[in-house]
Amino acid sequence: MWWAHRMVASPRPLVEKMTLFWHGHFTSKDGGMAGEQLYKQNQMFRQNALGSFRTLTLAVARDPEMMRYLNGNQNYKAHPNENFARELMELFTCGIGHYTEDDVKAAARAFSGWNLRSGAFAFNVNQHDNDPKTFLGKTGNWNGDDIVDILVAHPATANRLCTQLWTYFAYPDPEPEVLAALVKTYYSGGYDVRAVLDRIFRSRAFYSDKARFAIIKSPAQYVIGTVKMLGLDKAVELALADVTPTNDMAATRAAQA
Repeated sequence: MWWAHRMVASPRPLVEKMTLFWHGHFTSKDGGMAGEQLYKQNQMFRQNALGSFRTLTLAVARDPEMMRYLNGNQNYKAHPNENFARELMELFTCGIGHYTEDDVKAAARAFSGWNLRSGAFAFNVNQHDNDPKTFLGKTGNWNGDDIVDILVAHPATANRLCTQLWTYFAYPDPEPEVLAALVKTYYSGGYDVRAVLDRIFRSRAFYSDKARFAIIKSPAQYVIGTVKMLGLDKAVELALADVTPTNDMAATRAAQA
């Protein structure tokens, strides 16, 4: 209800729409923490919604809920856990077909020692593999940040992310020239999401007949859009006011109680 209220009442609807996008892109689930970690993750998406994709991906790699979900908190030098490394490539960056099993193993070693302490990210230097690793054809003493840097700069990541953003706002399968312009902006802007969105919204193709009625809305977008279209914003805001946290999750729990 708190998030629905944010999507309805926020004076920054684009930030909320991108928060929903990143929630789906960097998928994870509640690890039994009564929603508190997902709340913090949601706020992290919101804070980085229109910023650098590199900065956001690094924040996700350190996010406690993501680490719990993909067992990043069980990644040790002697027994590297491959779950996050695999999803980082398969779902979050370059996609299937652009890496090998050896790359997964190397990335897992690079993230070894990334752990949790008292529910927060902590780096255990004694559990980090300091030996050289070959990842996507590049050899070095890579750590987790290095892996993210290599993946964010990968051409397949640029193409995949720009395609997903175009599909989210316009229509599926952007034309080669449309995609090329977005990818160029992705690199020239230093992986800046705001710059890519600006390019999308200024594109002639975005206002073309093809873009009209081309998107099948998700349930969240359908409901929130309907509320706004019918002018029910204020009614929903008043109805949810008592369950909206003012500062943190403690306020949410108090309201729910």
